[in-house]
Amino acid sequence: MKRDELEKRIGELRADRERLTGELDKARAEERDALIEGKKPGDTSAAITTRLGIVDEALAELQERLGAANASADRRQRTVRAEKALEATAERAKLARAVDDALTALSKAWPAYQEAVRRDLGATSAANGDVTPIERGLVANRQNEVLVRTLVSAGGMGLARALGVETAIRERHAIALADAEERVAESLRTELLRVRADSPQPNVAREAQQELQQMERSA
Repeated sequence: MKRDELEKRIGELRADRERLTGELDKARAEERDALIEGKKPGDTSAAITTRLGIVDEALAELQERLGAANASADRRQRTVRAEKALEATAERAKLARAVDDALTALSKAWPAYQEAVRRDLGATSAANGDVTPIERGLVANRQNEVLVRTLVSAGGMGLARALGVETAIRERHAIALADAEERVAESLRTELLRVRADSPQPNVAREAQQELQQMERSA
């Protein structure tokens, strides 16, 4: 029997028991009165008592079955909840692995990038490259402004705060590291145009000057 069927049958038997209890009280009263009057009492109460005992046994059996059905339903619900939570955990695990991989890559790439900046910064500056976007990447013993700007650019202030970074840098001041390097490269391309603009070859100089003017207008 299903749970709703068990509950319905238990309700029916309880109502039956209540009715039998009322009949038992009435039968006992009648048998008592018969004894008082010197008459032979009937045996109705005995039959009702027997019937009540059977009803109680049936109720106990149904209650046990209902308890088992409830326990089974509870296990099913727990199973469903656990399976859904496991699916959600698997999805979070993918994101967690992505975070782990990104942080691992960062821990490897950042020192290599700093070393490259340390090695090349002087030559880039000497070539009239604008190193302002990246030159503060070598500051030690404090928050590295270049890295902080990159973090804010990558994930907003939420990521920076999650890493415990308290900084005055805001999202509008952030810049991706690749974009910072692109600014440096752009300054070097501008320098090459200036060199070409000073060329003794008129066509080369004129073409470079036109490109410089176009860059200035689009800036």
